[in-house]
Amino acid sequence: MYYRQPIRSSDGNRFRLTVIGEGEVAATPDIVQVTLGVRTEREHPNEAIQENARIANNIIQNLENLGIPRERIETRTYNVRPIYDFIEGKSILRGYEVEHLFDITITDINQVGEVLSTSAEAGANVIQGLQFKLSNPQEYYLQALSIAVQSSTKKANHIAEQMGVTLLQPPITITEISDEPVSVFQPEGMVLAATYPATPPITTQDVVIRAKVSVVYSYS
Repeated sequence: MYYRQPIRSSDGNRFRLTVIGEGEVAATPDIVQVTLGVRTEREHPNEAIQENARIANNIIQNLENLGIPRERIETRTYNVRPIYDFIEGKSILRGYEVEHLFDITITDINQVGEVLSTSAEAGANVIQGLQFKLSNPQEYYLQALSIAVQSSTKKANHIAEQMGVTLLQPPITITEISDEPVSVFQPEGMVLAATYPATPPITTQDVVIRAKVSVVYSYS
């Protein structure tokens, strides 16, 4: 996309040409974040809390047995709430629900399926989704930014050639456009079964890093 501004630059003899350059780089994720945990429901709050704590501790122990350190197992939410049934227009207290969810950071992509099955065996019954990430996104962003600048140069040169004008160097301005974050593939959430018959296969998708620049040239 480009346009010619009808306003002349300060010397009165040059027009301006603005081009948008875009670049993207695909990279294989090397970090996976899994949000999972346990939701328990009992008639009395203490019973729900105790049962939830027992299962949560089992989940943590199983994950540590897989080699995932405690610092990569972080509590995301912990909630205790009453549960009501609505019968004939009245709210009847049925019991209490306790939910404890963890953010698990996995640095071995091949271990994701094992983490899910092991957690389910320990009693985990909720998973909200997987996030595939990069440990060094800035490195790939800089590559995408270089491609974006090269793209803008090619566009400007092509437009100038078609118009029969001469671009003046260097450009007047080069502006980085950061209107979108690093793209991350995130599958939809799901509910874990009580147990897995086998380790679930987890496939990954490349993370796409995008960059964009706006470059203003003067020409005569």
